[in-house]
Amino acid sequence: DGAVRLTINNARTPEILAGKIAAQIDADSVAVVEALRSKELLAELGYESGEALMSIFLPNTYEVYANITPDALIKRMKRESEKFWAQSKRQQQLARLGLTSYEVMTLASIVHEETSYSGEMSRVAGVYVNRLRKGMPLQADPTVKYAVGDPGLKRILYKHLEVESPYNTYQHVGLPPTPICMPDMEVINAVLDYEEHKYYYFCACPEMDGKHNFARTHSEHERNAQAYHRALSKMKIR
Repeated sequence: DGAVRLTINNARTPEILAGKIAAQIDADSVAVVEALRSKELLAELGYESGEALMSIFLPNTYEVYANITPDALIKRMKRESEKFWAQSKRQQQLARLGLTSYEVMTLASIVHEETSYSGEMSRVAGVYVNRLRKGMPLQADPTVKYAVGDPGLKRILYKHLEVESPYNTYQHVGLPPTPICMPDMEVINAVLDYEEHKYYYFCACPEMDGKHNFARTHSEHERNAQAYHRALSKMKIR
């Protein structure tokens, strides 16, 4: 079989990722899912689960043979990931962050779900870095949606915050155990290049324009949050 250009991006779960890969090579999606969840392969590569393995997939276009086996493809992605992180600039960025490449992919997955506005990605990343360093829970709503199993959830309620899951960053301090999606390259770079500031909170703007208001103190954040919740109620989002 000849070479194909395999484009990998935007997948929330190993199953979605498998479907996207299978549409571009000769393997079917069941075989790709089995490889992503294979106990043997996970053990060989040093990952606990298919969700953890998602961290090796960097959004990009790769040249592969159409008849590449799912196992061989995953090993190739692991090599691509290692090459990416071995670059000295990235090693310096990881040292500045004090995080591993796996932790950066996990944090980037949260930032990816939190904002699609390029201008504030590195600022949002900085908020989470500040919280991690202070030992504060991340309290990241996208991790709660992930824990609940409903990525489309419009309003996070107290009952959602009570859900017992290692992904609930209101209940558990630190990063969740795995990425919650495949972050875009732009977001990965924004985390690596996070903004240093004194913000510990942020809240969506009441204008619902995809931007956020940032706050240093909890009382300032409370005011921002009340304005946002008033806007939600006005729009009848329960």
